[in-house]
Parts: sequence; C-alpha cells; structure tokens
Amino acid sequence: MRLLIFTFFFVLGLSASSQTYEQTVEQALHAASIGSLQEAEALFRKALKISPDDYRNALIFSNLGKIQTVSGKPHEAIRSYTLALNLVPLSVPILRARADLYLELGNLSKALVDYSNILDVDPINIEARQFRAYIYSQRKQYTEAKTDYEHLIKQSPDNYAALLGMALLQQEMGKKNEALSQIGFLITRYPERAELYSVRADIEAEANQPELAIMDLDKAIELEPENKNYILARAYLHLEQGNKRLARHDFERAIELGVLRNALKEELEKCK
Repeated sequence: MRLLIFTFFFVLGLSASSQTYEQTVEQALHAASIGSLQEAEALFRKALKISPDDYRNALIFSNLGKIQTVSGKPHEAIRSYTLALNLVPLSVPILRARADLYLELGNLSKALVDYSNILDVDPINIEARQFRAYIYSQRKQYTEAKTDYEHLIKQSPDNYAALLGMALLQQEMGKKNEALSQIGFLITRYPERAELYSVRADIEAEANQPELAIMDLDKAIELEPENKNYILARAYLHLEQGNKRLARHDFERAIELGVLRNALKEELEKCK
C-alpha cells in the first residue's frame, strides 16, 4: 500500500525554533518516503513538541493518521485525524480519511456524519455520496439512499457503482421487478462482469425462480471459475432442488478452493 504524505510549503525569515520544527518535519517526510514509518512517526511527534501551537500541525496529525493506518492501527489513526480536524474542520481529504476508517471499522453512524460533512463542503463529491448512499441502505434508510443514488446517476449516468447500488437497493426494498430490470440493463452494458449474474441469481432465487438463478450462476462461474462464493450459492440451489449429485460436486469444488470441509459437514451429509 503506497503511503501518500502531505508535504509542507515553507517561507523565509523564520525563527530558530521554527527552523528546527521545519527541519524535523522534513526529516519525518523523508523517513516516510523511504518506508521508515516508525522513525517518521517519532519525528512527527518530536515536531509537535517543538511547536505545539503551529497551525501546520494539522498536516502533521494527518500524516500520523496515514502512517497509523498503513501500520494497522486504525483507532490511533482516527484519533490523529480528529486532532487534525480540530484545526481544519472542513478539510475534505482528512474527513474522507477518517470516514473511510469509520466505515471499515463498522461505525456507520460516525462515517455517515463525516461523508455528510464532505458533501456540505463539496456537493459533487462522488465518492462521499456513494459511500453515504451505501450507509443509508445498510441502515434501511431507503428514501435517503434512493435520493443519493438518483443524484449520483443524474450527475454521472455511467456510474457503475451507483447503478448497481440502485439495483441492490430496489432488491432490499422488495421491488424485485425493478431490481431485475436494472440488473438486466447493466448486464447488457457489462456482460463480462460476473457479479451482475450473481446478483440477478440472488434476486431470482428470492422470487422462487431457482432454474433461472442456476443459469445465471452458471454464467458467473464461467466468468470466474474459482469464485467459491458463486459455487457455494449454486450448490445450495442444487441441494434445494434435490440435485444431490450436482450439489455435492459444487460443495467439493468449494472445498478445493479453500472452504473448510467441517464447515460443510451437514451439507455433504444431505448430498448422500
């Protein structure tokens, strides 16, 4: 994962203490650029001690957040981003970095606030609106999710993620016909995307159309032969249809691809 570090712009005529601050920051940036993240973090913290009230500390806190994210310390990164936002509360890149971490950690409420704040500053920010629409959908705030997806599609008619998100939202809302129509439209435009056939299969299975669902999973597996999720989905459908031989074949194939045999013990018994 590449580490993107904010850089500083310096001015002339600074005091000796400020020069020390800048020299320390420059050393930290260099350490980060060559992958010495522990050294970079220590140097950034040293700079904070040298000049704790410097307005540029927002960038230091942000850089600490980036280092901590890459180092697998998301909670510490969130604290650093929060300290940065205390100084620059309307910084879109920092809001986005914190929002993404909140989303990754499953804190949808706080991620929603940050993505909404981004959109207050930058109403055409596609990524923030996509993530907010997804969160609304997960929280079953379907009206809000639909509004965001419609906004995205109007802003960017070819936005694949928004078009797929709208189809999934319609499925969640129980509008199966609309969802199938939307997925069918996407398949005509993106016939080589296996996930679309899998999504349509899921909707068809919910609509008690297992034969159609199996056909779509056949296509998804043809496109991605080693996708164990598609193979498992087809195995369960075969089992529901009483096709034990085909179900067992798919379960065994899923095991070959990494699914633990013990996890499918009951399913394999039913295939006898």
